[in-house]
Amino acid sequence: MKKQKIMRWFYPGIAIFIFSTYLIALLQDYIPNTVEVFLSTTMGMVSYSVMLTLVLIAIRPRQIEKHLELKAMYEVHAWMAIALIVTLFIHVFIRWSGLENIFTLEISDTSMLGYGGLISLFLVMITGIFVLSDVIIQKSDKLMEWKENKWNRNVHLWIHRLAIVSILFIYFHIWNVTYLSGNILLHTLNTIYTVFVLGSYFYYKIRIWRLPRYEVIANEMPTPDVHALQLKATKSDVMNYQPGQFGFFRFIDSDLPNEAHPFSFSSALDHESDIIEIMVKESGDWTSSLDIVKEGDQVTIEGPYGNFYPKEKENSDTPMILLSGGIGFTPSLSVLRHEMANNSDRRIAFLWGLHGEEDMIYTEELKRMADENKNFTFHLIFSGEEIEGYPHGHVDDTFIREEGLEEFYKTASWHVCGPPPMLEASKSLLAEQKVSKDQQYIEEFAF
Repeated sequence: MKKQKIMRWFYPGIAIFIFSTYLIALLQDYIPNTVEVFLSTTMGMVSYSVMLTLVLIAIRPRQIEKHLELKAMYEVHAWMAIALIVTLFIHVFIRWSGLENIFTLEISDTSMLGYGGLISLFLVMITGIFVLSDVIIQKSDKLMEWKENKWNRNVHLWIHRLAIVSILFIYFHIWNVTYLSGNILLHTLNTIYTVFVLGSYFYYKIRIWRLPRYEVIANEMPTPDVHALQLKATKSDVMNYQPGQFGFFRFIDSDLPNEAHPFSFSSALDHESDIIEIMVKESGDWTSSLDIVKEGDQVTIEGPYGNFYPKEKENSDTPMILLSGGIGFTPSLSVLRHEMANNSDRRIAFLWGLHGEEDMIYTEELKRMADENKNFTFHLIFSGEEIEGYPHGHVDDTFIREEGLEEFYKTASWHVCGPPPMLEASKSLLAEQKVSKDQQYIEEFAF
């Protein structure tokens, strides 16, 4: 956990490094004559450094995600985007001596390139804040419906990609700044950084385009709002993933918007099988359109991501608690299937918080696992309607002690996945019971 806190500074550290080298190069042969000019110039450099770094975050490098987790990467992305807005505002405000002068067009190559970068970046920020994120528009049913329209969604995705165009505008804007024209070191560094970032971005896009394809062979609904999709590899082996991980799925030839969405694998990796299974709960957004996915549709999978069940945990015999809420059951099922397929003799308890009886799926499989493995038990609790034979409430300390599992606070690793309120309650529970952070593996999909 300490390592993850350090890794949260990885991307800000990149931006700071880029800016620092820019500043050193700038001061080699140019000393701004006023504080305002110095502040405007440095804020512009900070803005561009942050822009380049945001593109690196957007390509979701798995090597970094292993140590930072994807949700944390997105949080860093959000905070750095805010830093971009603030520093860009300062740069523009000082440069134009007030925002009211921004529309007094200055006709020069440098200014026109600056306008191009500013306008394209403004469109990127608008689509990011109002459309691709639900933070603001989720309060309006009409705006949410408009957002989820396939054509609207695809258009906004393409507009958001203007970030690359904005980088090009600003790169050439810097080239044309008069007092920087002779600064060979600065322009060399700027070219190296820009080419590296854009090259990484386009390499990522090519790699996505060349991902192996899977074919939908089943789209079943074990409950009224949960889809169980089975995907068959067509021309290659199944992706090598760790149980409990997730991937970004693109339904590339269906009527769904052609964008990636994160779903957990519910299947256990079987090298003798070419089938992957995922489960998706309809949540009133894009997922509510999954009923149009049909057999034969083509899918690509980017990943895998996640650290729900790391390799070192798989290879140990430490007792394990799988704590799930609702559809957070999916990665737990993947882990359970893997453990049972490998005849695990470790002590495993599966705790599953559900709302109603209609959410109770795969119980026959769980019963079969318990019958075949004396070290496995599962414990269900319902928070909505009262179900005969099952406790009513939430997975809390009282429930855990009533089930005789309190010893696991000290001896087991805790693997938790579920909706945000359940995750927050689980984190509080584990903190109150002094469960070490090193014993906690929490998968969050709040992004």
